[in-house]
Amino acid sequence: MILAGCGGPISTAITDAPRSAAPLRLAALNALDARVARVAFRLSDANAALCPAIRQSAGWALHAASQYSEELRPYAQARFGLDGDLPGLLTVPAGSPAAIAGLQEGDLVLAVNGRALARGPDRREAAFEGLAANIAVIDRSLANGSTQLTVRRNGAEIPITVTPRRACGYEVQLNPSDELNARADGRRLFISTALAGFAETDDELAVILGHELAHHVLRHRVWNESGGAARRENESVWRAEGGEGGAEQQADRVGLYLAARAGYDPAVAAPFWRRFGASNWRVRFPQIVHASAESRARSLEAVRHEIELKQRAGENLVP
Repeated sequence: MILAGCGGPISTAITDAPRSAAPLRLAALNALDARVARVAFRLSDANAALCPAIRQSAGWALHAASQYSEELRPYAQARFGLDGDLPGLLTVPAGSPAAIAGLQEGDLVLAVNGRALARGPDRREAAFEGLAANIAVIDRSLANGSTQLTVRRNGAEIPITVTPRRACGYEVQLNPSDELNARADGRRLFISTALAGFAETDDELAVILGHELAHHVLRHRVWNESGGAARRENESVWRAEGGEGGAEQQADRVGLYLAARAGYDPAVAAPFWRRFGASNWRVRFPQIVHASAESRARSLEAVRHEIELKQRAGENLVP
């Protein structure tokens, strides 16, 4: 498992692989996780004014040795200098508060405001709880503003102060799966490794993640702390609007605005959906709450035109 964050965690479970393939697979998953974290941070950072839930974000992506399987852990430790439950920086997106503070990939966080984080016990099985506890300590401090970290870099301990920024308060989780799928549950955004890998560019990835973030902006998904995630039933909306998307069509439109507000190219959306439909029969045809890929592409072409008119007029990109 890798844990990362666009102000909070992205978690990725890494399953066992043949020993000879483990280092290459680990590197590929690390790269994909870092890419998702980078795009998610830009979307979260640029759209804080529109998100119902806000947090103070450092923009980094964190992971720990304890989250990796026994097979992959030695490779992760050797590559990143990880140690037990201590959070290590997997990626530091350009322009993020972590990058501005001078943090670097491979830094290991040892203490927060002089309080040592817990290394935790040696484990054989992969575990999340120890890293989660350390991240909670960091998050509580970031919520109050500037935070001094003590990090280990190349064997030396360095004090670094991070000043977080307001960002959307939703975690983004990358899930190892062969399914081309993404979803939102009111608290998190989920994207499969297959779909993240299918996106050929960061602009296409922003179309996918922007759509899921739009469900949160539009309050289509509700999180109940006692009962978990409750997906809004969209079938009645879909029927009322003639079967052409309903809440999903709303999320397509608003999601493209969110991507454009973060500096991504809205022109990629329609070609992406046509390519997606050509390669996946499940989205090629209309579903209960989803329009066909071609219908979504045509609608997104209109939204792109709308966005470009506002950009040329110097208007604020508010959907």
